[in-house]
Amino acid sequence: MNAAVSPTPPVRPSLFPLWAMLFVFSLPVISAWVYYFNPELLPAKRANRGELIAPVRPWPAELALAGVDGRPLPEDFLQGHWTLLTVHRSPCDAACRGTLGELRQIRLALGESGQAVERMLLLVGPAGDTVDAMGAKIARLEQGLTAALEAFLGPGEPVWNRVYIVDPMGNLMMRYAEDAAAKDVLKDMERLLKASKNWIKGAQYGHR
Repeated sequence: MNAAVSPTPPVRPSLFPLWAMLFVFSLPVISAWVYYFNPELLPAKRANRGELIAPVRPWPAELALAGVDGRPLPEDFLQGHWTLLTVHRSPCDAACRGTLGELRQIRLALGESGQAVERMLLLVGPAGDTVDAMGAKIARLEQGLTAALEAFLGPGEPVWNRVYIVDPMGNLMMRYAEDAAAKDVLKDMERLLKASKNWIKGAQYGHR
């Protein structure tokens, strides 16, 4: 009588190819997260046109902003969207209006991605005449807080008539020279919006 043949145990498929694919497809998301929260890790030769502020600076509570009606704006006013910020002394002069026009063109040039971008005019000093902000939000800061504002936006550099980028968490992350071309700001915003889409998708898949 032949001995019973033991059944051959099933061969378990290797999970290595699956893990390898997951790693490859998640690498861009991981990289976006790492470089977004640690911009100091970026190589010295970067493609950005503006000056990257590293580390990013959260908007300080002592620089409380007010609306056109003089009422304090909520602390999360700068959160939830990218903000193109320009800072001018009150009242808004010709240079101020010129910058506002450029910010409007930048947002239009971003197309659908521009929906994630707000424009804000920060006026320092007493309220003047009604300002045509060309669709931008207006915030005001008391004259007595000028030194604190310059220390935050600078320090040690002129802060007026310049463009700044504030990220969706309310952090100051990039600034431009007074004579910077609008196309430079546009190129940087295009890159930032493209990168942010990656980590937003990551959050949707559980990377919260």
